[in-house]
Amino acid sequence: MTEEHIPVIVVSGFLGSGKTTLLNNLLRDPRLSDTAVIVNEFGEIGLDHLLVESALDEMILMDNGCLCCSVRGDLVDTLTDLLSRVEKGEIPKFQQVMIETTGLADPGPIAQTLASNADLARRFTLKGIVVTVDGVNGVQSIDSFDEARTQAALADLVLLTKADRPEADIAGVRAAVRAINPGAPVKTIEEGGLDPEVILALDPTDVTPLADLPDDHDHDHDHSGESGRHRHGHDHDSVFQTASIVFDAPIAWRDLARWAEWITAMRGPDILRIKGLVEVEGIPGPVLIHGVQHVFYPSKILEDWPDSDHRSRVTVIARDVPERAIRASFDLFRSQGRGRPPCAHAPR
Repeated sequence: MTEEHIPVIVVSGFLGSGKTTLLNNLLRDPRLSDTAVIVNEFGEIGLDHLLVESALDEMILMDNGCLCCSVRGDLVDTLTDLLSRVEKGEIPKFQQVMIETTGLADPGPIAQTLASNADLARRFTLKGIVVTVDGVNGVQSIDSFDEARTQAALADLVLLTKADRPEADIAGVRAAVRAINPGAPVKTIEEGGLDPEVILALDPTDVTPLADLPDDHDHDHDHSGESGRHRHGHDHDSVFQTASIVFDAPIAWRDLARWAEWITAMRGPDILRIKGLVEVEGIPGPVLIHGVQHVFYPSKILEDWPDSDHRSRVTVIARDVPERAIRASFDLFRSQGRGRPPCAHAPR
């Protein structure tokens, strides 16, 4: 196996929202035949009809070539063991990893583990977090359970399941998701069916400002300016805030790093996600930053901007932190640093 980064896709969602049905259908597709699938020991695995016998302990080679193993210990050990077995020739090579969480799990710690463990960070990279939301009971779950709200807030892609059910409330569930995470694409699926390209096309560099989202991306809410503050007809409306900060002039790496360190030190557990694509003084290409709570992935310099929009943009999804406070803190650190020389520890 080469030393190239292996993309990791986390599949999360509340109890009964259709994660396993989605995985079952996805893994039948030959385009995912080189995928390693990791499921939690207490997860709703439901893959028996796809499995074949294998002599590997705690690991199953599926009949389409996928690997399926359960997490009984540490995720670090599981991923490290997968790499070791490939190198020994005990299992086939894999090109991506899909991790299914339990219905009550917060996907944040998985993202943190991939960033904070040096050995994993050299071999794996988070491609995206996919969250299933029940098209029938999703509003009730989001209203009643912190876990469901956190899962929606961390999603890069939201899939509304059971859209074919006559009792489905797709518009209501979509609005509930949008109130928490207005920036994530939302797609409806029926009977767990989804083209794998939708997931394989997830782009970690996609940091689209909220104000620039197309009308059909979110028809249930009005985005004014660059603010991502959303109110919804439920008690938890003010809990989750999204700030989309857009600016034209390059920023000094020192100021960006100091702001990120400060906001995560002050409110780390409540800063659910920070994602940005920024122009940094003295660096030829845009810099991708990505943090989950208090842990940041190594910043990455891209060769060029992914599209014609060369503005810097930073999106922050937070819990119990007002959008105006996030924006004010960023502006403060940025204004204080103007005129200073570039930081010697900028990404390279």
